[in-house]
Amino acid sequence: MSQPVPAETPSARSDCEESRHPAGGSATPESPTGGAKHVELSRIHDFASKLCSPQVLEQLKAYVRWQAAMRGGAAADRPESAPAARVPDFAPVSINLDITTSCNYACDHCVDMKILNTGIRHEHETLLESLRRMSEKGLRSVIVIGGGEPTVYPKFSDAIRFMKSLGLQVAVVTNGSGMRKIAEVADCLDEQDWVRLSLDSGSDEVFQAMHKPKKRITLDEICEGVAAVKELSPRFKVGYSFLITWKGATINDTKIVANIHEIVQGAERAKRYGFDYISFKPFLTRAERNHAEIVDLRDTDRHFDDVISTIRARVDEAKKLDDERFKVYESTNLKVLENRSYRNYTQQPATCHMQFFRQVLSPLGTYNCPVYRNQPHGRIGDKDAYASEERSLETRSSLARLIDTFDASRECSEVTCLYNHVNWWIEDLIRSPEKLDAIAAVDREDPDYFL
Repeated sequence: MSQPVPAETPSARSDCEESRHPAGGSATPESPTGGAKHVELSRIHDFASKLCSPQVLEQLKAYVRWQAAMRGGAAADRPESAPAARVPDFAPVSINLDITTSCNYACDHCVDMKILNTGIRHEHETLLESLRRMSEKGLRSVIVIGGGEPTVYPKFSDAIRFMKSLGLQVAVVTNGSGMRKIAEVADCLDEQDWVRLSLDSGSDEVFQAMHKPKKRITLDEICEGVAAVKELSPRFKVGYSFLITWKGATINDTKIVANIHEIVQGAERAKRYGFDYISFKPFLTRAERNHAEIVDLRDTDRHFDDVISTIRARVDEAKKLDDERFKVYESTNLKVLENRSYRNYTQQPATCHMQFFRQVLSPLGTYNCPVYRNQPHGRIGDKDAYASEERSLETRSSLARLIDTFDASRECSEVTCLYNHVNWWIEDLIRSPEKLDAIAAVDREDPDYFL
């Protein structure tokens, strides 16, 4: 069975499945009610801990109490008949902001190829108003990731500075062609923000073959732009994303360029040009049944063993470059694929609770998860879903219906979901809401609100 990733991935395009923060950390505990033992999850994927931060805990408690009341209520309290006023009046804690559908590359491995360069766009002032209203209702972080390339958005700098003026944590996932735009906003980004470049190669030859930039630019030129950004501000992390592809992998009915042989070369390049880290993750394609993002390997195939063995050896070699200044990370998705524990992450509860706390805002609409961006069954509302009080009320009603009707145990039964653990944890709280009284706020010096 093919298996996917949530985020980041993510979160989409080549590396958007991973959520979406560059650091590593300690493992999370066993799921309380039937989810996986998430020994592979790093500290930054301990979403339960993040939801217990002092700034977010009230949103968690309000959601749990609402769901517990809904499950114990009468038919008149069901989402299809209940007024929006009964739904907790909060925006998501974290969003993926697809700021544009335009892209200046023609990557052969893009999972969003069908939505690129459609001419569908945000109305800039409406977008800013949406972000302002959401920040007033509990939004804490934004990952600017784009259905296309974020830096080609005409008012990219204006949008980033506006989000920082609201006190939001901001991350940018870019193909690297617009490092000048990153430099323009470097002064307003701080220690909790980050920028990640999707480069997926160690040589310019493979980079050109994989990404097919429409205007000439080399991998060296992109990497040279990192030093300039670092000189302007060393506060935020800049990462090198390497999506591992292998012979025989396909998407969009096209065989993609393999880069598995350049894993070590990519790490050497990242360290040489001053990146803070390199992150390795597996290639994604789309599932036929529901268009979820999945890893294009079947662990019953001999080919699986060969690919995983090669990845393991080369990542281990790359890890020799790891030191105090430069880190080599393996994505959770890669770890669980290699040790075959990914099946644990596909045992989802019927209700995906994280769609209340994390959403995707796109020119194409508002969606419940990066895995289902631009998919009708994951749609919460239009692109202006939070742009006014009236639209926000409609969105809350729509979200309540989706939480009630979206069966994650079925829709996400192939998804290797990073939110599996936190979904089971919240499910347990809803079944036993008295446990909320025992939850203490987790106050950290470096709060991380990226979900």
